[in-house]
Parts: sequence; structure tokens; C-alpha cells
Amino acid sequence: MKAMISTVILFSVGMLSPSALLGANEEKLTGWRAERELFNKIVASLPAKQPTVRTYRRSPTELWVYDARPEMGIGVHGGTAEQLDMIRKLGIRFVRKTMYWNHIENTEERGVYDPEALANWDGFTKLAKEKGLELLVVIHGNAPGAGWANRRESYQRFAKFMADMSKRYPGVRYWELWNEMDVAFTDLFGKNDPKLKGFGGGKCYAEMLKLAYPAIKSANPDAWVVMGGLASGGDFPRGVYENDGRDFFDIMNLHTYGVPLNWPFLGRGHQLRELMRKYDDEAKPFWNTEFGIDAGNAINAWGFPHRQGKRDGKVFDQIHLEAWKSCVDIARKSGLYQKYMPYQFNAVNEAGPKELRTQPYADKHLPPNMTIDDYGFGLVRRDGITPRPTYEWLLDEQPNREIVRQPTRVVNVSVPFTGYVPAGYAFKVNGNTLIIKDVKIDSLQPTKVRLHRKGD
Repeated sequence: MKAMISTVILFSVGMLSPSALLGANEEKLTGWRAERELFNKIVASLPAKQPTVRTYRRSPTELWVYDARPEMGIGVHGGTAEQLDMIRKLGIRFVRKTMYWNHIENTEERGVYDPEALANWDGFTKLAKEKGLELLVVIHGNAPGAGWANRRESYQRFAKFMADMSKRYPGVRYWELWNEMDVAFTDLFGKNDPKLKGFGGGKCYAEMLKLAYPAIKSANPDAWVVMGGLASGGDFPRGVYENDGRDFFDIMNLHTYGVPLNWPFLGRGHQLRELMRKYDDEAKPFWNTEFGIDAGNAINAWGFPHRQGKRDGKVFDQIHLEAWKSCVDIARKSGLYQKYMPYQFNAVNEAGPKELRTQPYADKHLPPNMTIDDYGFGLVRRDGITPRPTYEWLLDEQPNREIVRQPTRVVNVSVPFTGYVPAGYAFKVNGNTLIIKDVKIDSLQPTKVRLHRKGD
């Protein structure tokens, strides 16, 4: 039986702007106080119910209809068959994994790729398909000879690499171009040039997009281009938009770290959505492909548990669990992100004082045979397979339950009528509203509806 839904185009997530949420005096708050205040007021402004379908007007002749139910994915390091099986047991379908440009094109000779590195990716993409997983592949790591000094040539070289990878791996539909490139990991967008200050870096990133985007689409028309996960937001995406980059990425993307984890997860995401609104791009699909917490970050914020008479290992697990719970809850209530992918299935501890990594600390404050890496960002211990409490909670919670139960739907879509009507669909024009009938949406990717001027 078809599920018939009539939905009106929604350009916002039902929340007020940060300036409207924070009063004149409260706007003067800085640091964690401002972040807490913004979080609390956004939560208070959330509507009781979020739409389950959204639309995005890509151009006058193309409309996207996509599933707006928040879906949780996960990042992986490595990704063995056993680990992927554990991921599937959580009802997770999306897996994010890094492809290092410099590992595959590992010499200065353009277009010459390392056979072993390609073979590893051949094997992983095949394994992921066998396990029923959808891959988001994030690309970063300058190839030898690529850098800021010859950035335009490097952008062209990168575009060729992306075309070759998109062609070689047609089963990979989602490509995330660079990782936190606004602050780290590459100099290709001027992070080492203080004169650029984010905005100029975003303009450079748009230059790269204008080469890589058409190269990817030409090699695989079914591919989707995801903006590299932004660590800072603000000026960098503004630079992308100001350099006409809007039409050269398909999905906005943000990373949100901090303690407590749910404050930036909601607050910074909301602020970026507001910036998108200024460029008439608010309805574009929006993902969060990294957020998480390890023991070291918890210590940096709140100190050592044992100094408060508590057991360190138990507290670290509890902080990790509560942080993930809160973000899953906020994702559901806000509808801010269509896909959100915590960091990470298997990942060690990365922060905190040096003494955390010493054997005397582990012997005194952690359970037998445990180290601080058993309390890192991961859902599993440092062996890569032993579940932590958060994994057990997700196994019971099954956050993607509704999507897994009903991955596709058929809906009626209502959008403003602009003189264009759909090709291949029954429709009705009711005053200023266009109703497109029986649009099939798949939660794995947006549905593209082609439009033409009425009468043509």
C-alpha cells in the first residue's frame, strides 16, 4: 500500500535566528556561556513536529525531494568485515571512510596511481556493498607536488583524480571533498596565509569546486558532492557563496566538537543554516559528518573523575554515552541534519594531559588491562570490536528504526508555483501552489524532478 503524504516546501527548520533568540544584552555573552544560552533558546523554540520530507529548488528546471528524517551513520578507521557486521546490527546504513589522495597518487606524476592502494579500495568497496552499506568517501591529503604554491594546477590535478575515482567506483555515490580544510590538513585553500582569514579560503575552495564538481558529475552522473566538513563555519562558507560556489556542491556539511557535545551540535549547525538562508540556500541537504568526545576532552573540561572520588573508567564511559544520547535526541527533535555521522566506530583517545598515556596512570585509575585508548572517541574499545556502553545502547535504541522499516515512500509534494511544471508526473496548479503527485523518495538519496515552463 502506498503512503500518500502532502507536504509543503519548507525552507527553515522552524527556528529563529541567533540574533532573534538572544536579546541585546545576552548577545554580549562569549565563549561557553553564549553557546549554552543559544542552545537553550534554540531548544525552547523548536516546533513540536518536524517535516519528514523537504524540497530544494536546485535551479528553475530542477527540484530535489528528499527524506528529511534524521539518519545516523558512522565513521570508520579501517573497517573489517567483523566491524561492518557490528555496524549493520545497529541499523546503520551510511559509513564514512577516508581516501587519502597522497596514498593513491603517491608520486608527483599526475594520474599515476599506486596499484596496492587501489586494490585495497577495490576490496573495501566490494565488502561494503556485500554488507549493504552506503559509503561516504572523504578525500584529503595533498598528493606529492600539490600545494598552495601551485594551487590552481593542484586544483586541476585534484579534479582529474576525482574524475578517475568516481569512474572507478560508480557504487560510491557520495564524495566529501576535503576534511576541515578551513583550519587544517591542507594548505590548498590558504590556511597558512593570515590575510585570507577564512573568507578568502572559502573563495579558493569554490575555485576548486568549479573544477572538481563537473569532473565528478561527468564521470558518474549519479554521484553527489558533499562539502568538506567545516570545522569553523562562518567566514569560510561565506567565501564559498561569495565566489559563486552555491551550485558546485550538493550537500552542506559541518563538524561540531565541544563539551558538552550537544551545544555545538545544535547551536553551530543552526548558525550555519542561517548563513545558508542569506544565500537562498537554506533548503539544501545538510549533514554533520563528525562530532564526538573522548576521555581527554572530558578531562580538559571537567578535570579528573578520581579527584572527585569517582572511578575514571566508569565516568568516561558514562560521559561518552550521555553525549551520544543527547545528540541523537537533538537530531530527532530539531530535524537540522538529514544525515549525522558520529566520530567514530573505532578511534582512540586524542586529547588531555600527557599523563593519561602513562602506565602508572592506567594502573592506578583504570580497570585491569585497560588504557586511555579504551576510552577514546570510539564505540568500541581499542581492540576494535569490544562494545562500549554506547554501542550497547545504540543496539537497543536502533535510532534509524523508522527509516530501515520504510526506506522509500510515495508522496505528494506542494511547492510554490513559478510557471514551471514537472515532466513525467501528474500535477495540479492550485493558485500559487504546484502539487506534484506520486513522487517516490528514497532515503538513500534525493529524488530529482525535472521541470519545464508550462506550455512548452
